[in-house]
Amino acid sequence: MPKSRIIKYAIIVLLLLPSITFAETQLKEYKIIKGDTLWDISQRELKDPFMWPNIWKVNTWIENPHWIYPGQIIKIPQLVATATMATTVTASSEPAKKEVQIKKHPIFSENIIMESGYLSETIPGTGRVGDSSSGYTIFGDNDIVYVDIDHPVKVGDKFYVIKSSGPVIHPIRRKAIGYIIMIRGIAEIVQVKEGNTMAKITKCFGEITQGDILDSYYDIEAPKTTGQFRSPDINGMIISTRNEVISQSMLDITYIDKGCKDGIEPGDMFRTIAVDVHAVPNGMIQVISCKDHTATAIIQNSSDPIVPGNIFVKLDKNENNTSENNAADK
Repeated sequence: MPKSRIIKYAIIVLLLLPSITFAETQLKEYKIIKGDTLWDISQRELKDPFMWPNIWKVNTWIENPHWIYPGQIIKIPQLVATATMATTVTASSEPAKKEVQIKKHPIFSENIIMESGYLSETIPGTGRVGDSSSGYTIFGDNDIVYVDIDHPVKVGDKFYVIKSSGPVIHPIRRKAIGYIIMIRGIAEIVQVKEGNTMAKITKCFGEITQGDILDSYYDIEAPKTTGQFRSPDINGMIISTRNEVISQSMLDITYIDKGCKDGIEPGDMFRTIAVDVHAVPNGMIQVISCKDHTATAIIQNSSDPIVPGNIFVKLDKNENNTSENNAADK
């Protein structure tokens, strides 16, 4: 067979081969000391404070990332190597080229996105949680409940179980702008028989009670990042906090009056400022999810409580560079 034809066949075979990814994650044990937070631990151990959700994810026994205690042992994921190797062979016998593909990781888990909730102009709903054959009115994981749905359903259909706040009033405009919708769990239809529809609680983020609202199920996909986050030139206001708590601290949830149609994206970082006699920076927030003109954000750090009426602004150049440099160190 002519040499040129052999080279041609070799090229075709190599192009058909899939790319190879090398990735290995090791877990390092760490003993929590007084004053530790997952944010601080992530900064010291992973060189990037925004990687704290990765630590929480591998330590599934930590129910609330805000509450960790001295003496507890946690595991910290250590990325050993991640690369995608692509080999290119040409008839001119040039040296093989290696390309490294940057690995993206989720900013937040799907559970965090669901549990954090969102602001909605109206209260959605397609049914309600009823009672149960056990007689209980408070439910959790794997409990079976009767449900009332306003349209025909079949076994396997899923619904979000939600709770709603009262009307949220804008701190400055003093107008009602919607309701905080908290996703408390997921219910899946397991039986439709003789007018009785039963569902199983397959996931639970908090107390589910008789009368809770059922909303249509939709897939939630966690946005991914390379570790570098935007801080767009957008100003707005903290308009509410989760669970109607007056003030919020690190890793708590807030809701802001700007959203996707205003240029906000999940992962965006902002500085928060308390404005009274003086304008005093008091923390940093990161957007978890957004609707048209509102968004949900998590408090990544705070020097003072963050409250409705605080404003948010673009990070200054030094803060933004620090975030990008930390991401580049990984």
